[in-house]
Amino acid sequence: MPRKILDTCIACGSCAAECPVECISEGDIYVVDTDVCIDCCACEAVCPTDSIVEA
Repeated sequence: MPRKILDTCIACGSCAAECPVECISEGDIYVVDTDVCIDCCACEAVCPTDSIVEA
Protein backbone atom coordinates (compact mmCIF):
# COMPACT_ATOMS: atom_id res chain seq x y z
CA MET A 1 0.00 0.00 0.00
CA PRO A 2 1.38 3.45 -0.86
CA ARG A 3 2.47 5.82 1.88
CA LYS A 4 1.09 9.20 2.93
CA ILE A 5 2.68 11.95 4.97
CA LEU A 6 0.85 13.28 8.01
CA ASP A 7 0.65 16.92 9.07
CA THR A 8 3.26 16.23 11.74
CA CYS A 9 5.85 16.44 8.94
CA ILE A 10 8.58 18.99 9.68
CA ALA A 11 9.61 19.28 5.99
CA CYS A 12 13.17 18.13 6.65
CA GLY A 13 13.51 16.50 3.21
CA SER A 14 14.89 13.18 4.44
CA CYS A 15 12.07 11.22 2.80
CA ALA A 16 12.40 12.86 -0.62
CA ALA A 17 16.14 12.26 -0.68
CA GLU A 18 15.62 8.55 0.11
CA CYS A 19 12.80 7.82 -2.38
CA PRO A 20 14.08 5.67 -5.29
CA VAL A 21 11.21 6.67 -7.61
CA GLU A 22 11.11 10.37 -6.67
CA CYS A 23 7.40 10.34 -5.80
CA ILE A 24 7.70 12.76 -2.87
CA SER A 25 7.37 16.47 -3.50
CA GLU A 26 7.85 19.50 -1.30
CA GLY A 27 5.10 21.82 -0.14
CA ASP A 28 4.05 23.10 3.28
CA ILE A 29 4.63 19.48 4.19
CA TYR A 30 5.93 16.81 1.86
CA VAL A 31 3.41 14.87 -0.25
CA VAL A 32 3.57 11.36 -1.74
CA ASP A 33 2.26 10.75 -5.27
CA THR A 34 0.41 7.50 -4.54
CA ASP A 35 0.21 6.64 -8.25
CA VAL A 36 4.02 6.46 -8.42
CA CYS A 37 4.84 5.11 -4.92
CA ILE A 38 6.18 1.52 -5.06
CA ASP A 39 5.67 0.86 -1.32
CA CYS A 40 9.35 0.29 -0.60
CA CYS A 41 9.08 2.00 2.83
CA ALA A 42 12.46 3.70 2.42
CA CYS A 43 10.91 7.08 3.25
CA GLU A 44 9.20 5.74 6.35
CA ALA A 45 12.47 4.36 7.70
CA VAL A 46 14.23 7.74 7.59
CA CYS A 47 11.43 10.00 8.86
CA PRO A 48 12.52 11.55 12.17
CA THR A 49 8.93 12.31 13.24
CA ASP A 50 7.28 9.02 12.17
CA SER A 51 4.98 11.08 9.93
CA ILE A 52 4.85 8.57 7.07
CA VAL A 53 2.20 5.86 7.26
CA GLU A 54 0.22 3.55 4.95
CA ALA A 55 -2.27 5.49 2.85
